[in-house]
Amino acid sequence: MNALARALWAEQLKLRGTLALWMCVVAPALVVGVYVLQITFSNLPARVEDVDGARAWRALVQSTLLLWAFLMLPLLVTLQAALLAGLEHQGQHWKHLLALAPPRHVHYLAKLLALLAMLALAHAAMFALVPLGGAVLMLAKPAFGLAGAPPWTTLASTLATILGATVLLAALHTWIAIRWRSFAVAVGVGMGATVMGFLIGQSARFGPWYPWSLPLQVLADDPQVPGRVLALSLAGGVVAALAGVAWFRRIEAA
Repeated sequence: MNALARALWAEQLKLRGTLALWMCVVAPALVVGVYVLQITFSNLPARVEDVDGARAWRALVQSTLLLWAFLMLPLLVTLQAALLAGLEHQGQHWKHLLALAPPRHVHYLAKLLALLAMLALAHAAMFALVPLGGAVLMLAKPAFGLAGAPPWTTLASTLATILGATVLLAALHTWIAIRWRSFAVAVGVGMGATVMGFLIGQSARFGPWYPWSLPLQVLADDPQVPGRVLALSLAGGVVAALAGVAWFRRIEAA
């Protein structure tokens, strides 16, 4: 445990001021900003007396999280995993790490946990930015009908479930990014899988099983789907992490 804690501390030092760390805020801000701009410049009725403020908040949360889970989040996982692995691929740093005393699996788990920590930070940023975007819309587009307090509980629980549904995806991309030295390969796989998810994610049969569309399934109308998706992601993430560790312990220095 001490070895893992030291490895995680080392990851934190490496990430200071890097693009990977900044993307934890930039990506959520981009999603919220795009939606706010879309509503701001859309044509809406001038009268807002009949608009339900709570319903408007639900629409804002649903729309921003849909864009986040459907497109931005899978691409963010792809980029963050590639950037984390790239810290060691550059300059043959894996050779140095694998020559150190700590067990090999510590370095692999540190990368995975660092990725999950950055994804948690990105979801925390979404939790703050969605209400901030709503406040902007109250001023810039009163016709949208936002009124009252944001649905904090719903927003928090949905974001937490989406984060949990990303565990399997994070475990897969950690292995992909470490397995191939090429940044283009790691990013290309994620981009291709995300594009495929545009179609697969809409399938009631395959969408709930496709790793790159699991975060999107959390927003399904069926209340039983999020729980199944979360269980699949957590269980699959553990299996994928164990498989990745077993592979990493056998390889030569990357």
